[in-house]
Amino acid sequence: MLTSSFRIIGDAIESVALPWSLLDTTGSLVSIGGFALFTHLPWVILPPILGKTLDRTTKKVRLAFLALILQAALAVLIIPFSSNVWAFYLIVSGISALDILHRYYGFSLVASMTLDESELQGLNAALATVGNGVSLVAFPLAGFLAYRFGIGAMFLDAILLLIGALTLLPYLNVEVKREGTAETREEQRLQISRGLVVGILASVLLFNFALGSFRIFVFASLRELAKGKVLYGILQGLTTAGSLVAVVGLTYLAHRRRAGLKRPLVAGMLLQSIALLIVGVPAVIALFPAVFLLGFGRELLNVSFDSLMQKFIPLESLGTVKGVFDALATLVIPLSQLTFAWLIERGEDVLRTSIIAASAAFLASVLLVFTLFKSRGART
Repeated sequence: MLTSSFRIIGDAIESVALPWSLLDTTGSLVSIGGFALFTHLPWVILPPILGKTLDRTTKKVRLAFLALILQAALAVLIIPFSSNVWAFYLIVSGISALDILHRYYGFSLVASMTLDESELQGLNAALATVGNGVSLVAFPLAGFLAYRFGIGAMFLDAILLLIGALTLLPYLNVEVKREGTAETREEQRLQISRGLVVGILASVLLFNFALGSFRIFVFASLRELAKGKVLYGILQGLTTAGSLVAVVGLTYLAHRRRAGLKRPLVAGMLLQSIALLIVGVPAVIALFPAVFLLGFGRELLNVSFDSLMQKFIPLESLGTVKGVFDALATLVIPLSQLTFAWLIERGEDVLRTSIIAASAAFLASVLLVFTLFKSRGART
């Protein structure tokens, strides 16, 4: 929790300072799409490789420690290269690639603790509660730092990443593994049908493509404002507030053993679909309810889906499976942002394009409902 808290503050600085620095340099929304492409490209190529690397070792803490150290170095390196767009993109890709290792470490750590559905949901929700509580303060602060210092705010990011790495020093020799016999683990695995896999992948790919456009709609509304960076940081904080409300509720329900895995997941998709519809309204005030719903729905979806995978995928192959899934799910996000940025730059109406995106997200939600509740292969 402590390590993640420092990393989350750094993430907030990166997510505000980096794209706004790029937008100030180029003045083009398409450059934001390019930023998304190079940020997400490592998540398309590397997760299966890095996930398999984590699966093969119980010394996962060491890999997380190394990732944080290297990420801090890149956070400093990007400052002198901020005016060179292609060097900027490459360094951003490196930062994103190293972030994969730390996130997968945390994911495997939770999976090693329990197989109980409510306990998993509670652990993931508790971690998310701490993370969103930190983000609630971090994003407005990041907006101010980006407005005041520009790309120089990345110095603070590097310091926080180093502190996060130092908190792992006492645990470098700790082994991360799941207790219990192989027979017990096998009995609790999900019997996965081909229809279930195809249905989930299709719904997630369509949903991520639709949702990937959200950031473009926000930048389209804010780019002409003098203090757009500050407002963007505030909106990020409001997104986090929505996430915080969601995970506090999930934590409570998990403690009372009333939080399932499927219903919160589907509810999260539906709420984000509504957020996509609202964000296209041509008024800055509409961004506030949109980002709150986005954060609320996103956290319901993410926590429930993580718990679903941790419960039913063996720890020995969890990183590999998640890596393959993340690679496919991430692939469509930069494609979406580039597509919608191009459409808006070509003169397409923002509201019309947001309605198209929201319709696709809703269709993906319906497909997931059909897959989860009708497939005979799904046992939760």
